[in-house]
Amino acid sequence: MYKKISIALLTLLVPISVFAAQDDKKSTEQPPVPTEKSQNVMKYTSSSFTKPEKADGATIKQKNSFQGFEKAAENENLALYVNEETLAIKIENKKTKYVWNSGLDNPDQYRLNKTWEQMAQSAITVDYMDRRGKVKTESITTNDSRPRVKMNDKGFTASLYMNQSKLEFELNVELQENDLVVSIPENEIKENKYTKLISMRVYPFLGAVNKSDINGYMFIPDGSGALIRYEKNGTKADAPFTGSIYGNDEAFLKTKVKKEEEEKVTPVEEIKMPVFGTVHGVKQNGFLAVIEEGYTHGDILAYPSGVSTDFNWISSEFHFRKEYYQPTSKNMKGLNVYQKTKNPFGVKLRYMFLQEDDADYVGMAKAYQNHLSETKQLEKQDDQTGVRLEFLGGEVKEGLLWDSVLPMTKVTDIPGMTSELKKDIDDLFVVYKGWSEGGLTGTLPQKFPFESELGSSDDVKHTIDSLKKDNIPLYFYSDYTKAYDGASGYSGSKDVAKKISAETISHSEDKKTLYYLSPEKSLAIAKEDAKEFKEQGISNVAIDTSGYTLFSDFSGKKSSERNQTIKTYQKLFGTLNKEVGNVALYEPNTYLWNQTDRYLDIPMNASNYVFETDTVPFLQIVLKGYMPYYAPFSNFQSDSEDQMLRMIEYGAYPSYLLTKEASHLLAKTASSDVYTSEYSIWKDKILYQYENIKKSLGDVEGEEIISRNVPQTGIVEVGYSNGKVIVVNYTNATYKSNSIEVKPKDFAVTEGGESDETTRQ
Repeated sequence: MYKKISIALLTLLVPISVFAAQDDKKSTEQPPVPTEKSQNVMKYTSSSFTKPEKADGATIKQKNSFQGFEKAAENENLALYVNEETLAIKIENKKTKYVWNSGLDNPDQYRLNKTWEQMAQSAITVDYMDRRGKVKTESITTNDSRPRVKMNDKGFTASLYMNQSKLEFELNVELQENDLVVSIPENEIKENKYTKLISMRVYPFLGAVNKSDINGYMFIPDGSGALIRYEKNGTKADAPFTGSIYGNDEAFLKTKVKKEEEEKVTPVEEIKMPVFGTVHGVKQNGFLAVIEEGYTHGDILAYPSGVSTDFNWISSEFHFRKEYYQPTSKNMKGLNVYQKTKNPFGVKLRYMFLQEDDADYVGMAKAYQNHLSETKQLEKQDDQTGVRLEFLGGEVKEGLLWDSVLPMTKVTDIPGMTSELKKDIDDLFVVYKGWSEGGLTGTLPQKFPFESELGSSDDVKHTIDSLKKDNIPLYFYSDYTKAYDGASGYSGSKDVAKKISAETISHSEDKKTLYYLSPEKSLAIAKEDAKEFKEQGISNVAIDTSGYTLFSDFSGKKSSERNQTIKTYQKLFGTLNKEVGNVALYEPNTYLWNQTDRYLDIPMNASNYVFETDTVPFLQIVLKGYMPYYAPFSNFQSDSEDQMLRMIEYGAYPSYLLTKEASHLLAKTASSDVYTSEYSIWKDKILYQYENIKKSLGDVEGEEIISRNVPQTGIVEVGYSNGKVIVVNYTNATYKSNSIEVKPKDFAVTEGGESDETTRQ
């Protein structure tokens, strides 16, 4: 999608956003003549990279008090204790003897006001609306809402009546091997006639750390992944991290009036995995929390020390009613209101406790990988080191009287270019975009017939057959969410998704208006397209937008709450997989990972929020060995050398957006940001980059990442399940360690610490 290109035009490492800020750690007093070495090192100490771990690995000493707690359950791994008045819990890891607390033993020792102390000590805190429409907060300890607790073999069940809000819940907490599972069934959430539930936090202070009392960090699934370390200096941020799982729901966002002079900024990365975690002592103790129910209306919250309290704490928040802007006049005047009807869902969190070598972000990623594999959400795919070549076919060119199609790459041009590259590249695949009648932009949801300026149906079949002989899959690019204003194939009154405010869900893109199709219409179109794809001999499709866009639809009989949208999209991609063949998705969310054979445009960075201290490849560690994933286009990166090293470090394969014709022809089209794409210019660069990717990642095809170490700034060692270790040197100095020597801006592949002499020539 072309938003990726505009993002890449800025820089790989330093995105800008209204809500995201740089964290370069630049001193306000710059030395008069900084050396190249100092500049180089400073770059790799920024939050865009991962810092070395502290040398001090002293075991954390605890002073635990179990006063007021009863043992609820115990197994060979964990022991669970509960305070029956507050439902606060303590979980003892029997292997390490470490105790995790959901509250504070001595709250008077800390700087907490009454509201924060009540939340810290309570299992549940809610926001609710009273009969006067005022939003209030209540915790279990606010008005002495004493629960009724029943113990069982695995833990306990608590019936809870909140005295102030008159809300009722049932909380289930139980041990499952090395996990703690916390759940609140949907049918046990009951509201009072005069009060309405807005949001809920469950055990928000579990694992909270005061200031920098211990060595460790919080993990957030921002982009590829990010850490927030517990630091003495605290953060300069004045707001916490708040990330909507699977992105914001467009059905509740206020419609923006686009201004021509509005400056383009890089959007922050979206959350694609419903997880978060914390580490207490690296390689000592940690946990990964997986949100198994409620994620469609959930946020991940991370409060660094200095934001509201002195504590670092990370949790999830569930929104049973969302606030939205309701226009009341044609000039868009209106007011903010909350949903009248409660969103239908229950809450379920699984805390996976980690110890010793697994107690870091790598261990978290491996735990999540195992969980997804066991629950059939992630399945093994073929993984070969390769290249994605994305060819732009035709684009709309505006004229005085009528528009025409500008042919940039005819379908018959593709075999000639791929055959040249195939001589040196063992594995590559092609995505062909802009093939529909009318070109790339403005034709969706209509896809057929094929654009005549790019070739005939026979040309398409001939090209597919030609590439098959070279074992090159040809994927046809499409989208099942977007519908352009004025295009055919849908009804603007019946098939377009609507916001809760009754407005259509629409966007402005390159001076064109596009709408979101209702999920049911998307499914219907996919079923019809599947027949056409088969008739045309097409067996591979690459789908944009639909894999990472999750929204509610309030359009009458076709209304679709977010949970239902997921189910509809799963049917949609299931249909394409069954009726067409392979499906590659752009940035798919977790619930579609078992529906795609390739992950396209995988995030290679976090958002660089001011409180983020490190960027880590959490997403890549989860997927490596299970699914091939491809980086954003290499020909739109500002620092191609570092970008290639990052691909090697992250296990990602390169991608290029190419055209047969010169890219300057696109200057007055919707694809004007494609400023360098001509195949003849990029051919040698493609071969050079592939050669280096093959020398490194070719040794670990199909293998999983099992370790990642940063021995010093700008040096990363990545261990794989076959014993290979890839060492990446981002710096301008040679790195030496035992028998390993890695030149500046280079890499080496080693076997059990011994150099394989596999480096860039």
